[in-house]
Amino acid sequence: MKLFLILLIPLSIALLILGTPLPVEHPVKRHQWQSPEPILPMTFAHLDHVGENCLVCHHNYNDDTGNLLCMNCHVTNSDLWPLLETQFHDLCRDCHEAKKLLNEESGPTRACIDCHLDGELP
Repeated sequence: MKLFLILLIPLSIALLILGTPLPVEHPVKRHQWQSPEPILPMTFAHLDHVGENCLVCHHNYNDDTGNLLCMNCHVTNSDLWPLLETQFHDLCRDCHEAKKLLNEESGPTRACIDCHLDGELP
């Protein structure tokens, strides 16, 4: 019992001084881009990707479907909608992980909040 009190006192003091851990910000799903269900917001900075081949993401330039936002098709097309999360996660994460393996500057690969904050449109 004495040992418990001896340990409890410094831990209590440390908690009072340091406080509790800061809350982690979580993204909130909502309807956007005419989505059939709420989806997470997505942050994407085109300026961070200017050195990349545009056709990797903008396949619509290659297949002549136009130059609309990704979401114009990937959210509103009933064939593409179920694949939205997988397609974007695979495309972004795989590219970022490949760059990290080459010791190149890269974007996030794990923390949801790094990509899912309100910001620039994808």
